[in-house]
Amino acid sequence: MALRRELHKRGLRFRVSTNLVGKPDIVFGPARVACFVDGDRWHGNGWRIRGYKSFEDEFRHANSDFWKTKISRNMRRDEQVTQTLSDDGWLVMRVWASEVERDVESAADQVERAVRSRRKAVGR
Repeated sequence: MALRRELHKRGLRFRVSTNLVGKPDIVFGPARVACFVDGDRWHGNGWRIRGYKSFEDEFRHANSDFWKTKISRNMRRDEQVTQTLSDDGWLVMRVWASEVERDVESAADQVERAVRSRRKAVGR
């Protein structure tokens, strides 16, 4: 929500509900930019924000095989979704939720630059 509010404040208009594969969180249709705000834990960045040395190090506890398998599957699905949308002409942006929480303006800057650049390229 924080990123959406910041983008809206900057005059960018978008959709949050579409039929696009992967269900992007924010979609800029005319610019063909699909933005996902990925939760660190569920999309494979949890080890970094928790201070582990690697993805595997995060899963040295009870039930670790279950969680490692689940999150690895999520990461593969994210890659497939990104590839599918890219092949269809979309620019896919993935922003970590922790980045948005830490500095929403910086995250919005990245998205805004991409959207405005793509809009210029397609003349919209």
